[in-house]
Amino acid sequence: MLSIKNLEEEEVKHYVAKFLLLLVIFLFSSCSMIPSNNQNLDSTSVALAIQQTGLAMEQTRVAQAVPPTNTPEPVLQPTYTLYPTYTSQVIEQLVVEESVVTEEPPTEEPAQSFDDWLEDVNILLYDDMLSMWESQVIENAIDGLGLGRNTTNVGDAMGNFLSEMNSAIVWDLIIVGAESRDSISGEYFDILADQLDRGSSVIIEIWYIDDVASGRIQPLMQRCGISFQADWQRNPNANLNDFLIYLLEPGDPLFSQPNSMSMLSPYDIMWIWDIGDFVKLNSGSDAKLLAGAYAKRYSDFGLLAECMDGRMIWQLFSTHDYKTQEMINLWQNYIYNTLQARYDYLQN
Repeated sequence: MLSIKNLEEEEVKHYVAKFLLLLVIFLFSSCSMIPSNNQNLDSTSVALAIQQTGLAMEQTRVAQAVPPTNTPEPVLQPTYTLYPTYTSQVIEQLVVEESVVTEEPPTEEPAQSFDDWLEDVNILLYDDMLSMWESQVIENAIDGLGLGRNTTNVGDAMGNFLSEMNSAIVWDLIIVGAESRDSISGEYFDILADQLDRGSSVIIEIWYIDDVASGRIQPLMQRCGISFQADWQRNPNANLNDFLIYLLEPGDPLFSQPNSMSMLSPYDIMWIWDIGDFVKLNSGSDAKLLAGAYAKRYSDFGLLAECMDGRMIWQLFSTHDYKTQEMINLWQNYIYNTLQARYDYLQN
């Protein structure tokens, strides 16, 4: 846009050009009235006037085409206004970046507690004392812990026991109560080893290792880090004080959780002659002898052994040779602590 000053200059030049044109026309008209002796002079004057008039008109045309030397003041054009969409995009981007910076990482859900985990455990029980008219120590221990509904009890049905171990069920604890004079042997020990490989816990009560020590029980004992040492015998007239069971590790949780235990004394004995076995620790073993026939023998003459980070317990004496309630308490400790070891295994 032209400024007012420039517009006035254009109008002045336009009027000057018109004036000069009229002047030429007037002079031309006047020349026709001048005498002939002055014709050459007048012709020269007329030509000069026409030339000046043309020059003035050319200057006017150039002035109109060429922009003035004085740069006009810039005028803000409406098209330079920032678009609202551009502003909103900037704000949106800032908001997104801020949300990324201030976003907190998701919190991990707390691990399931041991008590909550116990509500859904799977326990498999074989107890060959079911057919005997005696108190069911292991069953009472399980019920006292509130785990009866979690237990599959096959009683003394060895075939059912084998089938359950071979099933697709993931067992958290397998209990073998082989106290009666029937015997678990052979492939049962193979499958127990497989279950340990799967992370299950195992409690086994056995009195006849001397009869099977060279058989398929041997790899299972080797894994635990124990070996057969000697047979334990008792004749009918024996002094029962010779058959006390001493706690070698009284501070171990196996003797305090959930029940506090002390030395075991034989009472109203059921079995004579072959009543159990002694085991010893292998060289470099991680197993522990927790109870035995002697108070200060920590690596041999063991009657209660624990291995595999507490997931396996061997009881090498007969439950029903000792006080019923004491043995219920001890079996509850077995069950509770092997399940605790199973829980810890699953957390790793």
